[in-house]
Amino acid sequence: MKLSKLIRALLSGVIGSLALVQPALCHSGTAQDPWSPAHIDMLPAEIRADVQKWNAACGGSIAAAQHFALYLTVPGAEFVALHFDDFQCRSRAVHCNSAGCLHEVYVATAGRYRRVLSVRAHDIRLSSANNQAFVELLDGKGNSRTLRWNGSRFVAK
Repeated sequence: MKLSKLIRALLSGVIGSLALVQPALCHSGTAQDPWSPAHIDMLPAEIRADVQKWNAACGGSIAAAQHFALYLTVPGAEFVALHFDDFQCRSRAVHCNSAGCLHEVYVATAGRYRRVLSVRAHDIRLSSANNQAFVELLDGKGNSRTLRWNGSRFVAK
């Protein structure tokens, strides 16, 4: 009786270990080629259509890195921030310049997405506090400015 419990425990351990190996193998392929059109294809339809318009300006073959689109959910709204510094285009000057790269933020209300912010910056960060959404804009000199979501747009904090 004790031998069968030991065998079951060992088998459970082996199966559990295999479950951990599978995600690592899947991720290793991504690390070899981080640029993928799939990161664009997985976007919500309205956002995907806007991003695919860059195909012509870029001369085709657009792709994105895994962190191109980052999500934030607060009560009543879901935000998607697009970071064009993680966007592959034949001509980087199309979406990046000395002020930084294009960053866009979309909000979903009632299931539909609309663009609520479009800015060239070194980086942007979405965050939340007390069920409110914020976006921090960072320039190349380390300066930042924080905007608060007022229910229809981002405004100065």
